[in-house]
Amino acid sequence: MELWNSFVDFMTSGWNFFFALVNFAILAFFLVKFGKKIAVNTIEGNRQKISRELDEAKAAEENAKHITETLVDMDAENRSQCRDILEQARESSLRSAERSAQLSCAHAESIDREARQDALSLRQQTMVEMRDENTEALLKDAGELLKGEHYAQRRSAMPEHFIEQLEETLELTDSDRAKLRWGEKLRAKLSSPETLDGELIQRLEALLSRETEGRFSLETELDPSLIGGLRLRLEDTVYDGSLKFMLQRVGEELEEDESPEGDLSEYFQNRFSVASTRPGCFQTGVVESLADGICRINGLSDVMAGEMVRFDNGLQGMVMDIEKNSVSAVLLGNYEEIHEGAQVRRTSKVMEVPVGEELIGRVVDGLGRPVDGRGPLRTTQTRPVESPAPTIIARKHVSVPLHTGIKAIDALVPIGRGQRELIIGDRKTGKTSIAVDTIINQKGKDVVCIYVAIGQKESTVAGIVAKLRELGAMDYCIVVSAKASDPAPMLYIAPYTGAAMGEYLMYKGRHVLIVYDDLSRHAVAYRELSLLLHRPPGREAYPGDVFYLHSRLLERAACLNEENGGGSMTALPIVETQAGDISAYIPTNVISITDGQIFLEEGLFNSGVRPAINAGLSVSRVGGDAQPKAMKQFASRLRMDLAQHRELESFSQFGSDLDKATRDALNRGRKLTELLKQKRFDPRTVAQEVVAIFAANEGYMDDLETEQVSEFERRLTDYAYEKAPELCRDIDEGRKLDQEQIQELRSLIEEFKGDFRA
Repeated sequence: MELWNSFVDFMTSGWNFFFALVNFAILAFFLVKFGKKIAVNTIEGNRQKISRELDEAKAAEENAKHITETLVDMDAENRSQCRDILEQARESSLRSAERSAQLSCAHAESIDREARQDALSLRQQTMVEMRDENTEALLKDAGELLKGEHYAQRRSAMPEHFIEQLEETLELTDSDRAKLRWGEKLRAKLSSPETLDGELIQRLEALLSRETEGRFSLETELDPSLIGGLRLRLEDTVYDGSLKFMLQRVGEELEEDESPEGDLSEYFQNRFSVASTRPGCFQTGVVESLADGICRINGLSDVMAGEMVRFDNGLQGMVMDIEKNSVSAVLLGNYEEIHEGAQVRRTSKVMEVPVGEELIGRVVDGLGRPVDGRGPLRTTQTRPVESPAPTIIARKHVSVPLHTGIKAIDALVPIGRGQRELIIGDRKTGKTSIAVDTIINQKGKDVVCIYVAIGQKESTVAGIVAKLRELGAMDYCIVVSAKASDPAPMLYIAPYTGAAMGEYLMYKGRHVLIVYDDLSRHAVAYRELSLLLHRPPGREAYPGDVFYLHSRLLERAACLNEENGGGSMTALPIVETQAGDISAYIPTNVISITDGQIFLEEGLFNSGVRPAINAGLSVSRVGGDAQPKAMKQFASRLRMDLAQHRELESFSQFGSDLDKATRDALNRGRKLTELLKQKRFDPRTVAQEVVAIFAANEGYMDDLETEQVSEFERRLTDYAYEKAPELCRDIDEGRKLDQEQIQELRSLIEEFKGDFRA
């Protein structure tokens, strides 16, 4: 049994060994078979990887070779482009340097000219002050000299000579004859420095009796201040043949003459030998009452409406009202020294102011007197402040543009020479800025500009004058300043003074631009005068003739035909509104007088649109006929696009879903609004305006950001002048563009836009 168990154990161990050997063989078989396959796959993968890496290296080598060749070509091309750019930059730099040199020379010449003018004016002012002091001292010494024994014989002969002259000159005035017809006696008063001979008095009484048919009363008085001679007062007419009057007349002549040299007695002997000995004849009056710059005068029976009167201290006044026994005059200046009982003298001349080319470059007050400290005016010519407007026969159609340099105005509301275009809007909306920019843009265009400041602060006017001098505009500009601190009569007369200066130049064949800043203050000053003169108030307390006040001023602007010299005067009146109310009294009056209006809206101004021109309410009834042809060719649809934009913008606020056409219209309107924005003192040429507007109309700005429009416009206009100077010159000269030129302009803008995007 044990042996059997041993045999069984042996057999069991043998079979286990056999099965183990079989399993090992099977395992070895599988290991050899699959290991070989894995090794083959690994080796094949490595071989393919190595082959792939070799191919990539070969491709990289070829790419490197190609890149090297490309870099060489690009380097050569860049070198060529750099040479071209450097050449263009050199040419542009030369042109810029030439322009800068020209501007610097012009600026230096302007500064040098102003410095010489200032030095000359200072010397003249000093000479005038010295001459005035010398004249005053000279007249005082002369008065003492004439009282001496040296002139005793001549003094004694003067009464006889006065009576002889009076027999030739005595003539009753219309008011004297009227009193005689009413049965009244004429009052006469004879003044002399010494007791008169009875025979002379009898001769004078006989003369008066013959003229008045015996209806007169004569009074005599002694007046030592007359020095010599006689003075006769017949009602309010004075016949002055005294030495005192002759001395005053010689003193007035001395104001324009140099101080005498040598012996004083000999000088006056020569002066009196050539001086007129004919008695002075003038009407006088007496100040009856005085209040707030309005003077009521007793006398001056034959005075004319609008006549200039003179007071003893040299102050001037202008007659405004004529009543039966008195007249009312407005005082033009400081009236603190005037008092009741002061003497007033007729000048027999309507109110007039100095005019002429000599006023160009000067700042004067409402009476044409210089206030810039540059010496007296070197002109002897005068013109009435009020004169009839040119007749229809003397005018011609407005046909020449007055280029303002402001895109929104030249495109939407163009102005022609001889036109009257109102600038209207609320306070602080840029009205004066538009007028000043227009004046600055007239440089080199043979246009004389007159800026009339009515009721402005002195600092404001000084700032405008300083800016005009800085930009060289005072070389062709006159500034008439009636300050806010001046009395109302000075504010009233100032625009008529400016119109008189402009009219003189217009009738000489010159072209004039006159700005009235502003007529609202002018109307307020006239209302103040009228109420003080007890004229009945009307609507808003303005007098009934306030419409006529402005119409007779603005109608003087005209474009004259060739038979009348061919000159023109363009008026830009400014009117201030309250809360945008253009239906108020003064705005509606001036709108009905002018040929169009530029309405500035406060909302646009506050939103950053400057100039804040409302395209819907602004209109030009004449200037379109004078608009440059290229501008008229491309700007005609601008107003419609802007109006459409304003309407769509108001409706789009109530909805979010907008169709593509509406979105495109809104986008185009935003670009046009941004394009028409313009900074102060930055005028544009006609070509710059036309090129920019054409680009906007053709849609070249539609895909730009709104902030890019200004930069795009600036660079485009510079590019146009550089690449197409002949085309720009044709536009500046007012020619209409043909299809070939329009296509050239399109190509130019497309070429620029490609560079702009790059």
